[in-house]
Amino acid sequence: MDMAQNLVHWAEDKGVELDGIKPQRIPGRGLGVVATRPLKAGETILTVPTEALRSLHTIPRSIPRKLPADVSIHALLAAALALDKTAKFAPWTAVLPTWADFEASTPFMWPVELQNLLPKPAKDLLKKQQAKFQQEWDSVAKVFLSLQRQDYLYAWFIVNTRTFYYETSMMKTFPHNDKLALLPVADLLNHADSGCQVSFSPESYTIVADRAYGASEEVYISYGGHSNDFLLTEYGFVLAKNRWDEVCLDEVILPNLNTTQKAELEGSGFLGRYMLDAETAGCHRTQVALRLLCSTSAQWRRFVDAGDDGEASQGKVDVLLMQMLDTFLQTIKKTMADILKLNVGQATQRELLLERWKQIQSMITQTMERLKS
Repeated sequence: MDMAQNLVHWAEDKGVELDGIKPQRIPGRGLGVVATRPLKAGETILTVPTEALRSLHTIPRSIPRKLPADVSIHALLAAALALDKTAKFAPWTAVLPTWADFEASTPFMWPVELQNLLPKPAKDLLKKQQAKFQQEWDSVAKVFLSLQRQDYLYAWFIVNTRTFYYETSMMKTFPHNDKLALLPVADLLNHADSGCQVSFSPESYTIVADRAYGASEEVYISYGGHSNDFLLTEYGFVLAKNRWDEVCLDEVILPNLNTTQKAELEGSGFLGRYMLDAETAGCHRTQVALRLLCSTSAQWRRFVDAGDDGEASQGKVDVLLMQMLDTFLQTIKKTMADILKLNVGQATQRELLLERWKQIQSMITQTMERLKS
């Protein structure tokens, strides 16, 4: 019996119900879930009873008693996983990503030279991630002296990458993004920019097919409407096709603004977070910032206050945006060249980083082509 079959038998003993699906190894991506027969939209394909979860309710009481009162559920679950030396969850732990898997794909574990070459949104998210982990590790390490940092970091990323939103009355005081639980089998479903519907009740989680699936077709859920920078930093992958993907233009717009202009934008709530996606030539925030550079003060204020649709100045804005995108393309080419010159970390790390920059390069090139036409 292979690990996937062993997991299914173990999960079914805990009341987990699979209907028309099974875990299966996906080439190049580890375990996923595929249809064993044709599935119809609206069909319930997986039910996980709350008794099968690993949540705040299953953490040994000795762990939270030793930690600060405001410790996160994320930190508690990670501690429980790292300290668990029993075989109770062995069939589940046997199919989890390995340390080597995380090291190859997760920027947190990359050499600093590669981290420094991440796109700005990924780099900013990584800094927050590092600060959060360090704070939680400091609390845990003080009381569980035998626990090794690598073991806790591994467990912390299991929680970070495989949990589902879960709320009970016991969790009401915790932040929304910290209401977490681990679900066996359900955590094998890979992400797509749209996927099966996930819902929970006091009794169970249910996963319902969002569309028809053919036999042997991989079945997905969606982790949310996230850009590839977010997916890379939080989960260690990027999607080839992602309708939620976007590019941050702060690095080419902010340097063109003087102190007065930055103050003007900040006062109006429009400083920074200038994004570009596959459908638009810059978000509204981007359009506001660019107009400040090529319009009179009165024209700009009317646009900000929605008294002017901006049509008269759109040509100037597009020309300015084209110039900045061309500058960004040169920066991207240099960044990619720098990655290729590096001989640090693993080849898979450098390849994944390059893949992300190629996606950004493609989005900018496509936008420029639309602007030209």
